[in-house]
Amino acid sequence: MTDDHRLDDHRRDGADATAGSDLLCISPHTDDAEIACGGTLARFAAQGRRVWLLDLTRGELGSNGTPDERWAEAARASAALGVAGRLQAALPDGFVSAERPEHVAAVAAVIRSLRPRWLLAAPVPRRHPDHLAIPALVRKAAFMARLAAWPAALPELRAWPATAAIPPPAPLWICEAVLTVCAPGERPQLYVDVTASWPAKLAALRCYATQLERAEGARPTVINEPAFLEQVERWSRAWGFQAGVPLAEAFATEQAPLLTDLPAERWV
Repeated sequence: MTDDHRLDDHRRDGADATAGSDLLCISPHTDDAEIACGGTLARFAAQGRRVWLLDLTRGELGSNGTPDERWAEAARASAALGVAGRLQAALPDGFVSAERPEHVAAVAAVIRSLRPRWLLAAPVPRRHPDHLAIPALVRKAAFMARLAAWPAALPELRAWPATAAIPPPAPLWICEAVLTVCAPGERPQLYVDVTASWPAKLAALRCYATQLERAEGARPTVINEPAFLEQVERWSRAWGFQAGVPLAEAFATEQAPLLTDLPAERWV
């Protein structure tokens, strides 16, 4: 990946064609990205890639923890992952939808602002209605971000670090690839070896005490069940077995790479 990557579509439309980030991971709530693909985020960040996170809601309907407590945890987790920055919008928790134009516009505006090469939708789309909505919302926003005739203003955002400079949205932006986290049983198009970055993922997850620890007085949830983190590791060990490494995270995408030579990485 190079900073001076260009796309002909950008030049024709007069937009800024310089990628502002390498990867933008979009999820509905704080902790979703870390659980689903924290190893990937930490690995790419450690390799010098500009990785950003966007949480779409403030988690106001969460069973445990206030929105401010959860944002403070997210800030610590972001530092543990080593990412470049994190944004949090204020879409309504529990009601995120690809059918609401204002939700699509909010995501599209952030895409145009951060100008990522890759988009990653997390977490696995199951159970929670916001999780189910994420893949379609991210794909639709990525498409709408390409259309210069469609206006989209930045939504209300919280930023980590607090000094992060968020550039104004470009007239349009075309992402190279849109990926989603694979659910168990799916056939991935892409594996990421997260063996070396697993400690960073665990460090980030430990920041979410209100969500992942069943302290006295906490409401029981799926993710504060004591065995939950063991299940997360089993998923990555299963993907790693398929990829031929100890631990991996797996993704699906409709895009395919354009090669000019045999890649350095082996295929599985």
